[in-house]
Amino acid sequence: MKPRVLLTFVVLALFFAGVVPASERTSESIAPGLTHHVLSKGEVATSKGYRIVIGEFDNQADADRVLEGLQENMVTVFPVSSGGDYSIVTPGLPNRAEAEALRQRLIELGFSPPLEIEEISHDLTHTDGPWKIHVLEADPKKVDVRVAHAHDAAIGLETTVDLAVRRGALAAINGGYYYMEGELAGDSRGAVEIDDRLLSEPDRGRASVGLFARDGATRSVFGRLGFQGWIHLATGEPFRFRGINRKRDPSEIVLFTPDFHPTTLTPPGGAEVVITNSRIVAIGEGSGSTPIPPDGIVLSIGAERLEEVLPRLRVGDTASIQIRLIPLLADPERDWGRTEHIVSGGPLLLWRGNRIEDPQVESISRVFFLARHPRTAVGVREDGTLLFVTVDGRRPEESVGMSLPELTDLMIELGAVSAINLDGGGSTTMVIDGKVVNRPSGGSPRRNADAILLYPRKP
Repeated sequence: MKPRVLLTFVVLALFFAGVVPASERTSESIAPGLTHHVLSKGEVATSKGYRIVIGEFDNQADADRVLEGLQENMVTVFPVSSGGDYSIVTPGLPNRAEAEALRQRLIELGFSPPLEIEEISHDLTHTDGPWKIHVLEADPKKVDVRVAHAHDAAIGLETTVDLAVRRGALAAINGGYYYMEGELAGDSRGAVEIDDRLLSEPDRGRASVGLFARDGATRSVFGRLGFQGWIHLATGEPFRFRGINRKRDPSEIVLFTPDFHPTTLTPPGGAEVVITNSRIVAIGEGSGSTPIPPDGIVLSIGAERLEEVLPRLRVGDTASIQIRLIPLLADPERDWGRTEHIVSGGPLLLWRGNRIEDPQVESISRVFFLARHPRTAVGVREDGTLLFVTVDGRRPEESVGMSLPELTDLMIELGAVSAINLDGGGSTTMVIDGKVVNRPSGGSPRRNADAILLYPRKP
């Protein structure tokens, strides 16, 4: 991590003269009830200027601490992202002399050098664009919407375009957050439900969108979810498990289903209980990576839970699993019991027409909240029309990306009453007819965990 400092005084900074946002829209009908809109907003700023780099960070937590300290002291600064790294910077100054004067003043007030002065072609903290936005507008009576995971499993990675083509989808956008590396790459970080099967539990109460069919139309429900999982035994009180199809900590019990992988991929230690037809058929202690029966499940018990749980388990005993999704913020709550597909992201941007502005509720980093990134979002209008949105970013001459408050503004402009942010950055991808229509920031489509797929609804 590069040097960082803490301010204790108010810094007054000059801003670039803002450009007047311009907007162009093209629209194309992809299929009955499905329209693709391309919006170009804002302009590339032409005047050069200067900014002061307060600190550069390779993780959000360190950047968050400095950003919050500065803002508590009423200092105007902004996070700027370059891939996975962040810089905390001042707004732009019109000439180098003013930047040098401000730098010296900051040092006098307690800052530590280097406080680098950067020449910038335009001020990414304040410029009104440019933005390149793609919107899929879906009539719920004519478009079927589903969630799919890479390789039709609970782990693994696949580009959104490959997943859409393989599953025969007319259009698609990337889905939620996931682990990008390691043996469990593609393991979702949040609730994922596919065809009424829960592949992953909710994560820290983060936002989710649920989808289901009713009365010949695709219905949606937005909110935040919690989770409870119980193991019921014939021999006593039930006990809880904490996760589904993910890495198990020593203090946890995690449920593995056939959607995960042929085996649990767990390391040695703990114990694993195989259950088929609601009956315990095997108990293995210490070996790990137990085969998952196609008609059953495996309970993986961490080493710290063995003394509590293992004496209560016997081969041949009955054992049943109860899973409950708990609506933490949802209306109507009953609709979460009807969902067939769920994908999670975060944070919730809009809910029932109300703007949501507190990233801490969902453990969202403040620098992630304020920095401009490529973004992916899904929303719904009052009449049930679904909106699937991508915003390109990290190309200052073409599209600068959006902060989450700016993304909320966009969803309101599009008519959404509820909306959530999905995974963005290099993951942001929109596919139509087997082709990527946006410009992924990495130059080519990233392999992602899951996606939202759109199909013409069958009569």
